[in-house]
Amino acid sequence: MTILKNIASVMVLLAIGTITLGAQCTNWNEIEKKGEAEDAHVIYRPYLKGKTELEVQALADEDFELAFTNWEKAYTLAPAADGQRPTHYIDGIILYKGKTAKTTDATLKAEYAKVIQSLYDQYLECYPKDSKLILGRKAFDMFYSYGYGMTKATLDALVKAMDAAGNEAEYILLDPIGQTLVYLYEKEQISKDVVQDVYAKAVKFADHNIEADHPYKDYYISGKANMESAINKIASEVFDCDYFKSTLLPKYEKNKNDWDAVNYVWGKIIEQGCEETDSDLVQLKGDYDRLYAIRKDSLETERRKVDPCFDGLMLQQEGKYKEAMARYKECTDGYTDDPETKAQVFFSMGWIQAWKLGQYGAANTNARKAASLKSGWGKPYILLGDVISKRATSCDDWNRRLAAIAAIDKYRYAKSVDPSVAGDANTRIGRLSGALPSREDGFMRKVSAGASVTISCIGETVKVRFRD
Repeated sequence: MTILKNIASVMVLLAIGTITLGAQCTNWNEIEKKGEAEDAHVIYRPYLKGKTELEVQALADEDFELAFTNWEKAYTLAPAADGQRPTHYIDGIILYKGKTAKTTDATLKAEYAKVIQSLYDQYLECYPKDSKLILGRKAFDMFYSYGYGMTKATLDALVKAMDAAGNEAEYILLDPIGQTLVYLYEKEQISKDVVQDVYAKAVKFADHNIEADHPYKDYYISGKANMESAINKIASEVFDCDYFKSTLLPKYEKNKNDWDAVNYVWGKIIEQGCEETDSDLVQLKGDYDRLYAIRKDSLETERRKVDPCFDGLMLQQEGKYKEAMARYKECTDGYTDDPETKAQVFFSMGWIQAWKLGQYGAANTNARKAASLKSGWGKPYILLGDVISKRATSCDDWNRRLAAIAAIDKYRYAKSVDPSVAGDANTRIGRLSGALPSREDGFMRKVSAGASVTISCIGETVKVRFRD
């Protein structure tokens, strides 16, 4: 059975090759066998006339084969039919789509797709006046055809169709354009410049037909929405602020008094790199501030209920430090996995413990957690230095002076990884520099410069250096 099936496939492919290679612009008024061509045409046409592609595919097998056989004969003898209309090309495309739907053979599907493309090419060659419409249909079928799909060839066909039709391009191109652009960009087969250029062309013809109240306006609207939905996946990588203004500001214009809409548009535009001072955003910013002022209390109250990280910050600002610590713990115990947020919260917890609750060991632990979650951040090391200074108040004079070395080391490290804290670090270093041990203190204890010494009262180890 497998051998017979393979032989059958080969015979079909040979027939396909004959049809494709023999196609020309000949019509039946130019051939001796005009009667045969017309008879074949008359036999097959009733099976297709007035029917959709799905209805043709649903024909009984014997009816479908009868139609196909006679179309094949009519097309082979007179590809251009009567020379006045492209019937044989259009019907051939429909019939080969039907054959594609009726087979599970991948090889045949791929070959049928090539024949369909060949029929489009013959159509365009013989009836070039139809190119504005047919180039789009050809590209659309490529997108949904076995062996083509979301390929560079399909994208090229879609662009060619848009270039030929201009504002007359059909809405059916919009969804394939969006999906193909995203696929090829993610596969690194096209650049962001290509995405921007093709997308701009598609938006132009879509907007033209929407604004012109085209009879299929609703289809242009939904097609554009589908394209935008696909493009959103790569929009932040591909487009600049102008793109987001052009796509989002119209939504704002229609919903100026809707807080959810205004909040979304403002947040999204700023998130995508637009400056708050952008002259195009003045009115949007004003409406955002106006609506936020109205809803601020209720928004903040609701957020504090559901967001322990935010509530902890508010409680800290209100001076309710124990309550803040409880909410911060909820935040770090599972509310968020975002390293940036957790780093900020652990730092806040360490600050409260060091400066308000006198819990120096816990403060030290949380400052280290904060530092581990966010590299290049100097504040946790400033806090670690402060904790050392505070803990050292319970030490004897010698160990307090050693502790000054340990604190200065933290401050120096803080500014080395984060220049933004250099001012705070230098102030603290300057204040502690005079508190370092003297050489005489070291001599009496038989400790020389560079020696590693553990500060027993706080558990830190330093390399000794003297102030003189």
